Amino acid sequence: MLARRAIVLMMLASSVAPGIALSQTAAGPGSPAGVVRTLLDAMAANDAAGIRSAFAPEASQAYGDGAPKSGEAFARWLQSDIIDRHGRVEEPRLTENGAEVIVTGRYRNNAGYASAANFLFQVTNGRIVSWRMRY
Repeated sequence: MLARRAIVLMMLASSVAPGIALSQTAAGPGSPAGVVRTLLDAMAANDAAGIRSAFAPEASQAYGDGAPKSGEAFARWLQSDIIDRHGRVEEPRLTENGAEVIVTGRYRNNAGYASAANFLFQVTNGRIVSWRMRY
């Protein structure tokens, strides 16, 4: 019965919010998927303040299994690689599982770079604390 409810909720969510796949919870504004959706919308609009505000002060970013960068290194990366280059995810699909949100789609920036997106976000207390690029 619980599995049937989850399937029905996923179907309803995909018809109400195309591009967002849900695995365990609804993607309301304060949910982890809602927080990440706000970031993706800010990225699409190249809204620097909106992008920065999505992240907790202790946020980190890493590529694959590499060491995460945080603090000033994270802030420099966010500015240079996302804001200055207008990095964005086209046709994003979000899957929420507790505090984790996986985003797939097509990443593109204004420097001519494009690739498949496969990002893992961790959200705590309504802010993103980790962004890992998965390959």
